[in-house]
Amino acid sequence: MIDSKDKAKKIKSNWWRLPLEVLFPDKKFDGQLQHPGTEEVFDFDDVIASDDVFNLIAEKIAYYPENDKRELFAIFIPGLGQPEYESSRRSRRYAQTLNTGIVNLHNSSFRKENPILDRINPLLDWIDAAIHRLGLSGSPVINNTAILVARALDEETPLHLSSDSHGTILLSRALNLAKRKFIDRHAAIWNLKRRKVWESKWLKCSHQLIRVFNFGNGHKKWVKGPKYIMVSITGDPLAENLSITPKQAAKQGRDDIKFLIFPRLFPKNSFEAHNMMFTTELLRKTFQKNGLEVGDFVNLYFLLSQNSLKIATPEEVSWPQDMKDYVWSSESLKSIPNYVVENQLNYFDDSAIAIG
Repeated sequence: MIDSKDKAKKIKSNWWRLPLEVLFPDKKFDGQLQHPGTEEVFDFDDVIASDDVFNLIAEKIAYYPENDKRELFAIFIPGLGQPEYESSRRSRRYAQTLNTGIVNLHNSSFRKENPILDRINPLLDWIDAAIHRLGLSGSPVINNTAILVARALDEETPLHLSSDSHGTILLSRALNLAKRKFIDRHAAIWNLKRRKVWESKWLKCSHQLIRVFNFGNGHKKWVKGPKYIMVSITGDPLAENLSITPKQAAKQGRDDIKFLIFPRLFPKNSFEAHNMMFTTELLRKTFQKNGLEVGDFVNLYFLLSQNSLKIATPEEVSWPQDMKDYVWSSESLKSIPNYVVENQLNYFDDSAIAIG
């Protein structure tokens, strides 16, 4: 794989971000596009300047699993605590499990090699996520995602967006920003009648073109328009406590948001329920159980709309033998049922990366 220092040379940063990037090298890649297979990073401004942005992304930046038909790729915003090389590793697994093309829009981490204090950098990631959730800080991810959405609407190009954990917060805010930009571009702030017309056009256009698929949703305010699927495992603390729930969505009349919640897999209070690597395996089996092609999110949304989707249970999944490589801690592994990682404890290496 390409060395991170060589990757960083391709990115043009604003001068005011340089001190941050010196202290925390992964911040250099914040909001940039990355091919999860080769781990090559592409400067976002260079990509968006292309006359054919989405074809460029599909052909040069998207990672497709072996024998994939290349019919779909999703722009994916990872969760917190994942340096660019780690988010690429997990995205490759996402793509392979769900037979879907993936392009990372990198959500940078404060983690770095040889930190002065091991516990400080992970804490900074959590503080950063809390600030983002409160709307008190921006991120290149938010602005760049909004630019991609606006471009897709202008070009009438379908766009699939996906996110995990902290990434869902950034994506939610990006979609709200995209809506504001879309309306502001066509109607002055004082022209309420015209703004109402363009808000209706946003609803129509985004519903036709923008599809969102989220893991472990951590946000409540999702702008109306796009088609949403929120997927989680029972016991996921973020999805159950910090996000919009099925009950709240029904109360708000949010028929555009569909929920796919798998049966409990982990003991109560286990944060491993928030680990999307386990969710993707359950989702793969759900596609198969319903006779759908793995990765057919359009028909998945339709079956959820019809309340006719048969949801896979943990016992039905043919769990890969390397699931131990994707847990967040040795203690978490010990809480996983035997049918998931049978006989794996003896082979577990305590070097597993704790991420969220």
